[in-house]
Amino acid sequence: MKFTAILVIAPEDLEDRVITEAQRVGATGVTILPGKGIGGEARKTFFGLTFEGSQSVLLMVVGSHLTTPILRIMHETLISGADSRGLAFALPIEHLTGIDTRQVARFEKHLRGEET
Repeated sequence: MKFTAILVIAPEDLEDRVITEAQRVGATGVTILPGKGIGGEARKTFFGLTFEGSQSVLLMVVGSHLTTPILRIMHETLISGADSRGLAFALPIEHLTGIDTRQVARFEKHLRGEET
């Protein structure tokens, strides 16, 4: 079975929604890392203090067949009109160890159409 790593960088206030939506289309596990970043626009200041919103970096290792559905739902979750509140991208995994064998069995059942 082939796997993909999906990374989502989103504002902390969207973290729960991103996780819920990813799980709804098939993601089973998510690793959450705190983060902060600098965007293309100037930083906002308040009385000379720089304000940087907290972000979450969400990592999901999924069967490759789930990549497109998850990226589609991330697009719907993160993009509103012309405004983007985060980004998501996928990287193919060449070698993998340590994944729970129950998760692999679940992926295989999903591929065979035995699990929704």
